[in-house]
Amino acid sequence: MILWSILIGLFAAIVVGMPISFGLAAISLFIFFYADYSLTPIVSEAVNGLDSFPLLAIPLFILVGEVMSEGGIAKRLVRLASALVGFVAGGLGQIAVLTSMFFGGISGSAVADASAVGSMMIDPMKRHHYPAPLAAAIIVAASVVGIIIPPSIPMILYGVVTNTSISQLFMAGIVPGIIITLGLACTTFVQSKKIGKAQPFDLLELVKALRGAFLALLLPVIIVGGILSGVFTPTESAAFALVYALAVSMFVYRSLSAKRFFQLCIATGKLTGVVMLLLAFANVLAWLLTANMIPQQLVETLGALSDNKFVILGILTVFLLVVGFFMDLTPAMVILAPLMTPIVVKLGIDPVYFGVLMSFVLGIGLITPPVGTVLYVGCGVGKVGMEELVNSLLPFYLTLLGLLALFLAFPGLVLWYR
Repeated sequence: MILWSILIGLFAAIVVGMPISFGLAAISLFIFFYADYSLTPIVSEAVNGLDSFPLLAIPLFILVGEVMSEGGIAKRLVRLASALVGFVAGGLGQIAVLTSMFFGGISGSAVADASAVGSMMIDPMKRHHYPAPLAAAIIVAASVVGIIIPPSIPMILYGVVTNTSISQLFMAGIVPGIIITLGLACTTFVQSKKIGKAQPFDLLELVKALRGAFLALLLPVIIVGGILSGVFTPTESAAFALVYALAVSMFVYRSLSAKRFFQLCIATGKLTGVVMLLLAFANVLAWLLTANMIPQQLVETLGALSDNKFVILGILTVFLLVVGFFMDLTPAMVILAPLMTPIVVKLGIDPVYFGVLMSFVLGIGLITPPVGTVLYVGCGVGKVGMEELVNSLLPFYLTLLGLLALFLAFPGLVLWYR
């Protein structure tokens, strides 16, 4: 009864356009009154859901991405990507894909990735005869890399709500992130090889671009290297990265003012408030589900369907793909990860592997209609219609689904570090 109440309530919230966090609050109150529970756990569990040091990494990484975009770091990464792959046929498309990987190694957000890279790359692509829908589609598809290459905000959320090592999740995301980048680069090559002219390879320009982007490239090295070496926790690395990005943007590149930084802090605070409210009420629901042994019941139900862990993993993957059509990544992650992780752990599936897989699947949902957040960013930045953009994305959807099948078939690609 409780699980059905939650599912029906979430569906109703989506249909009427209610913010998911408010929907979770309404569902929680309904269940507490209906089941005649004391209301005390609503407050205590909501507070407990936010009482987590790793959660501080989320606003810090969001702000790092904003500072990087505003402070000239992103432009230098674009120049470096241009020097590295601009000589390939369809070079501008390849530059966009590689820049997305660089940017994702700092921001950890697909939305920030699409917005920043799209604002810099779509107009030049149009001037070089890329159709507007294709230019936007390349940016939108490549943004998925931003939540797989560490640092990754979805992986931080997964680690917090399932008590999984965030450092191991970041480590596991490196190879899949590179593979996804290569897959999207190949698709971009096929789609755009006859468009425009590739620039000749220029070793001198590559050296200049490397010199100009050196300080920018140190940022992902600091973030990822510090975490993986054990020098920093994810939160500490985010704080250090923010100080570094501010120092470079304000005092080296001199392209970010104190006034603009204050405005970025306000915007980051608003976005963080939305995420934290969602996490608070998601934790209340998690308490309700645990108290009524819903995860154990789901394990028994799925176990009755099959005792093959790969079949169950396939069922969960298809379910997450469907969820991605109708729910944004953040609420889907904080609601479903605590439910699904006990199931896969019971079957002997590594929670780190499932965390990366879940992030990727829900990341695909970000670029699928009708509620894909990154789709709307692509439409706005690229000035194209939704139908045109989705049609241009079809080859990229096939590529991403093929890569998903690859990670399902070969878990070692994710757990490569063990």
